Amino acid sequence: MMKRQGIALLLASGLTAGAVAAEGPYFGLGYQNLQADLVDVTLDTAVLTGGWQLNENFALEASYTTTISKDSSGLDLGNNQFVDDVRVRHGWIASAIGSLPITENLSAYARVGWGWHRLQLDVVDMGTGAETSDRSWVDDPVFGAGLRAQISPMGEVRAEWTRLFDDSSVNASGLSFTYVQHIR
Repeated sequence: MMKRQGIALLLASGLTAGAVAAEGPYFGLGYQNLQADLVDVTLDTAVLTGGWQLNENFALEASYTTTISKDSSGLDLGNNQFVDDVRVRHGWIASAIGSLPITENLSAYARVGWGWHRLQLDVVDMGTGAETSDRSWVDDPVFGAGLRAQISPMGEVRAEWTRLFDDSSVNASGLSFTYVQHIR
């Protein structure tokens, strides 16, 4: 019983550490589950984030994304050609983030910006067995919404839905979870 009370007290003290971390730089590391709806692909990606908190309601941020898993979708392209693997080779996003406090330690936020993603699509010709790789850049507006919770005076966790690109050939959105550390 004492152990449960101690854990509850520790969690409560972490969530009451303060509303928004200090203005200044921050960095983060996260995981994103990316869904491409037109080609029915699901990818796991790693996200590195860096930004500058200008005030409690506004930040500028840049992030880098890369696939940590491949999706062997088997999508039939016709003419005896099938998609073997799909992945995001590299992705960069520059965005502005506006947030509004819900409680002292919880904020809702929205993101708007621009993203550049290098996609790789490996295609196998079932007749010849030949494999070709198509790498192309997709650059589109990025937008998203999420919640962030302060867990320490300089640390926060985020949960976010983001629309990454909406191209004529691939439409993708993702759900991400990120730990962010503010730097004094």
